[in-house]
Amino acid sequence: MATKLKSADIVIVGLGWTGGILAKELAETGLSIVVLERGAPRDTNPDFMYPSVHDELRYAQRHELMQNVSRETLTFRNNASQTALPMRQLGSFLPGEGVGGARCTLERCDLALATVGP
Repeated sequence: MATKLKSADIVIVGLGWTGGILAKELAETGLSIVVLERGAPRDTNPDFMYPSVHDELRYAQRHELMQNVSRETLTFRNNASQTALPMRQLGSFLPGEGVGGARCTLERCDLALATVGP
């Protein structure tokens, strides 16, 4: 059975650098914000402390911080006329799980804020 939550003014999917900045800026306007993020919660201590942060097998080979494509299907196509095909293994495209994401330059963050602002 689904749980009914309080309504929110804004829902942000993915709390990477950009999502975090957007959430902060929009919350300062008095809007109610809900952020959705996939993956388990992680914290600097103990998840990224020495020596586990240097675990090459865990992170570089087994891709523990990345989406598990055997559990969730990702599809890919180059344009709208193609059929989207499933990705069965990770290559150079590594979609992550958990809070994080791509680096955001100040110009891109400002542009994103300008396009969704009041």
